[in-house]
Amino acid sequence: MGLDLVPLLLLVSSVAALVVGRYSRRACELLAVAASGGAAALALYLILGGAGSPGVLPVLADPLSEFMLAVVCVLGFLIVVYSVGYMAGEEGFARYYFFILLFIGAMAGLVVAADILLLYLFWELVGVCSAMLISFWWDKPEARRAGLKAFTVTRVGDVGFLAAIALIIYSAGTTSIPGVIQALGADASLAGLVGALLLLAAAGKSAQFPLLVWLPDAMEGPTSVSALIHAATMVKAGVYLLSRFYPVLTVEVRELLFWLALATAFMSAVSALASYDLKRVLAFSTINHLALMFLALAAGAWAAAQLHLLSHSLFKALLFLCAGLIAHEVGTRNLDEISGLWKAGLRLTGVAFLVGALSLAGVPPLPGFFTKEAVLEAVAEHLVGPAGEAVVLLLSFLSAAYIFRLFLRVFAGEPKKECEEHNLWMRVPIAALAVATLAGAPLILPVSKFLGVHHVEARLDAWALLGLVTGSALAYAVWGRGLLAGLRAALKPLARLADRVYLLDDLYTWIARQVSQRLSYAAVRLQQGNPAVNTLWLLGLVILLSIVILAVV
Repeated sequence: MGLDLVPLLLLVSSVAALVVGRYSRRACELLAVAASGGAAALALYLILGGAGSPGVLPVLADPLSEFMLAVVCVLGFLIVVYSVGYMAGEEGFARYYFFILLFIGAMAGLVVAADILLLYLFWELVGVCSAMLISFWWDKPEARRAGLKAFTVTRVGDVGFLAAIALIIYSAGTTSIPGVIQALGADASLAGLVGALLLLAAAGKSAQFPLLVWLPDAMEGPTSVSALIHAATMVKAGVYLLSRFYPVLTVEVRELLFWLALATAFMSAVSALASYDLKRVLAFSTINHLALMFLALAAGAWAAAQLHLLSHSLFKALLFLCAGLIAHEVGTRNLDEISGLWKAGLRLTGVAFLVGALSLAGVPPLPGFFTKEAVLEAVAEHLVGPAGEAVVLLLSFLSAAYIFRLFLRVFAGEPKKECEEHNLWMRVPIAALAVATLAGAPLILPVSKFLGVHHVEARLDAWALLGLVTGSALAYAVWGRGLLAGLRAALKPLARLADRVYLLDDLYTWIARQVSQRLSYAAVRLQQGNPAVNTLWLLGLVILLSIVILAVV
């Protein structure tokens, strides 16, 4: 059996769920749980020594692919189990389980593909599934816009990936990923160009500056989908792509990656601190931690990036599943309408959310502390001196401030209604992820050895500790005790600006409108102008396109 059996099982099961769903809701749900659970068990079996003969698809059975496959399938299984409770009573359940299994299967195929064309096929399938799931509640205009926006913005990055593949085929003459890496390693100039194009692709998929605008709006889909996108699929694809082609990323590409990721980290952290939407805060947080992974890659800490991907997957899946249960009970995501949920009865959710928040903030001895410290240490070494210390301080301060602000806004204070955690399908995955996050630190050493690197040392940095303490203290003073109310009111206009992603959306909308207007004007002129002249223009365009296609092929 080969690793390709895992994505094939999920892809076939997705079609089966669509068929079975026409006859029985419960059978469709059980099929989805069994298929995702079977895929997770099979992935772990194959990784732990059961992989043997080659399968149907060309796959890479190296530590990186196996590690990512385990993360995708295990978290995917827990999220599918949660979905049974979260989506209870929803119409379109067969469509939901079709896309959710297809989504997990596409991501599983992406991380094991040994051919760059096959990787690109799964890459696009992941994008299509995410757009369809984000817009699952199609009758809501904001859901339709969010799905279309996610699909459109990520396509900008995918143009870079497609151009990189064309260059690789033209110059290297192979699509095998090991062969591509070997060929690019022998040509620095080609590696630099391909690396820059792959960086564009990763920025689109993983919502990094300047293509970060789609992820906050993607929260319009079901929260189970949000958890899957943020923890196990979609946004991790960009990190995987650059990790896979890490040996051929030139110094210039890594430096560009570093500064883009640093800008993204600060922008997203401030936006998370400013947002008043429960899931939107978590979305900005994801962008923030993805930026940390890219910072680690840019600073030469490949292992730290992978380990932080693991710890982030655990605590972010946990936080999103808690957020889904909260929204399910209170009927809103607006933080101004949520408070006192601990007293309201959401005790398990409160404990689980706190565990996730502590790991996200980097509180020892949770896994987020070890992996985040390793990343911040690499960043400080890359910048050197006071600049590195200031960046570590600010990043640690902001992450602690925004996540404890969120926790206090949701669970502290007086309740507005009584709530209960009655759904076992939702509680079990939350409890499992809380335990996994609590016990995740011991996983770091074996996982680092599995990845073939020495254990990543994480020492307690004084500047990171100072940022953690001051950020937590500020959150408690402002949102726990209600201090500095005047300052908060004065900063509201800036908060709205940060929540709107610094008007980047407005800028891109204006650019798109200008381009479409000019193209429409050109089309009208073409229809109304001299036929002979128009024919010459069209012939010129055909000739130009032919030259481009022939040059690539």
